[in-house]
Amino acid sequence: MLIPVIHKTWIAAPLVAVVVSLAATLVIDSPANAAAWTRPAYLYRYFVWGAQRVVSPRSRDYLNYGSHTIDKSPAPFHFAPGDRSRIPTTVEYADGDTVKRIALDELLRTTGTHAFIVIRDNQVLSEDYFNGFARDSLCTAWSLSKSVTSALLGIAIAEGYIKSLDDPIVNYLPELKDQGAITIRNLVTMGSGIQYRFSFFPWDEFVLAGYYPDIRQLLLTDLKIMEPPGQSFHYNNYNTELIGMILERTTGRAPSQYLQEKIWKPIGMEFPATWSVDSDADGFELTPILLNARAIDLAKFGRLYLNNGNWDGKQIIPRQWVADSTTPDPNDHRPWETFSRWQDQGGYYKYFWWGISQSDSDYSYMGIGTYGQFIFVSPKTKVVIIRTADDDGIDPRNWREVFQYIADQISQSYSRETNAVR
Repeated sequence: MLIPVIHKTWIAAPLVAVVVSLAATLVIDSPANAAAWTRPAYLYRYFVWGAQRVVSPRSRDYLNYGSHTIDKSPAPFHFAPGDRSRIPTTVEYADGDTVKRIALDELLRTTGTHAFIVIRDNQVLSEDYFNGFARDSLCTAWSLSKSVTSALLGIAIAEGYIKSLDDPIVNYLPELKDQGAITIRNLVTMGSGIQYRFSFFPWDEFVLAGYYPDIRQLLLTDLKIMEPPGQSFHYNNYNTELIGMILERTTGRAPSQYLQEKIWKPIGMEFPATWSVDSDADGFELTPILLNARAIDLAKFGRLYLNNGNWDGKQIIPRQWVADSTTPDPNDHRPWETFSRWQDQGGYYKYFWWGISQSDSDYSYMGIGTYGQFIFVSPKTKVVIIRTADDDGIDPRNWREVFQYIADQISQSYSRETNAVR
């Protein structure tokens, strides 16, 4: 998620105090969230944290927030070593009307990559770290957090905490009884109809969703409906935060606790993780953006999805949920109000995962974080790729092409080997 950047390298504390005080007293007749955005604690974050972003990398943003800890597994899983030579040394992707070819190592180093991991089945073919980052470096997953939240939702439905995707959210959040007939399915397909403006003014939902110090209060009192649910695709972090609230109320646990119990420990995560909260006072976990983990453990989450939610014989996430979350829906013909270029290139969106169809029977899907974080899964080639960073470096659609190219080349190397044995 992008947060506003104040284009000054330094703002003196007295000046910040003056600006915040003035902004707090000037209550503009804003079309939404007028009361919410004028809260001094929020405006302090908007100005001060925003200014810090000029000189501080995105990988350190989590330090501004409190967090809940997710304990590591007592029995960590380790990938078996694989053959690195199966990974192509040169990759390619579309660059306008031409195809750009570049050495993979050069691409990774020049795009601000922190970690790059390639998995096939149970083997790690490569695990590389760049720009001062190492295996134990903490990575903010940003919107990869949505894909993890999706997994928790699938488990909660299977365990009976939530009856159905088609339940109205007021069944679980009765405070929203006047907000229309939004269903859980509307939330996970980004079709809630809730207003969500992608601008950097303090009253815009894009900013409020990440900086507001009391998200529960914000969601339950300041939502504005702009269109009927299911009418269009409109990316919205409020949707995932509402899922987080529903998970809290139905399971009786914070998402981090549910994650630790149902996924983190059972599949052998090597390191602890954290989930940042809106404030220590409120303690609401920022489910759309601020799960913080190590890249190698994100690779295990990718392997879990590659294996249809099964981990070495134990079904962790329902198989049907994984399929429903990641395969295209031929009946979804909604117009996209945001990120329409993804749809224009054959892309789709399901339950907080981004997908792309190669053919009627071949597809790949990704969790995508705002600043160049990816979990790429290619079921046909059995390849999982993880990239973490502070920046995209190249367009996310180009990264998808790079990942697919690598996956296809790896698959072809195995096919050549199999044919040679025959």
